[in-house]
Amino acid sequence: MKEELKKIMIESLYSVMPYIAYLGELKEFIEKEADECENIEAFIEKLKKLNEKSDIIRRTDGQIFLSELRRNLAKLGSD
Repeated sequence: MKEELKKIMIESLYSVMPYIAYLGELKEFIEKEADECENIEAFIEKLKKLNEKSDIIRRTDGQIFLSELRRNLAKLGSD
């Protein structure tokens, strides 16, 4: 994945940190998958699949991060 997208992912995580219950788990997932996924769409799909199997708190963490990531990606696209 492009470094620019990885940077957006990390920035998105940092901006929602106060709202994340399992920050370490989410950060670890992001760092691992950012290197393994070919593009942002593949990353989002992996996160959605992980969320399907997770408990309600981890699902909420994933949704908060995903919302922020999408918002930041939309800003990138509108520049």
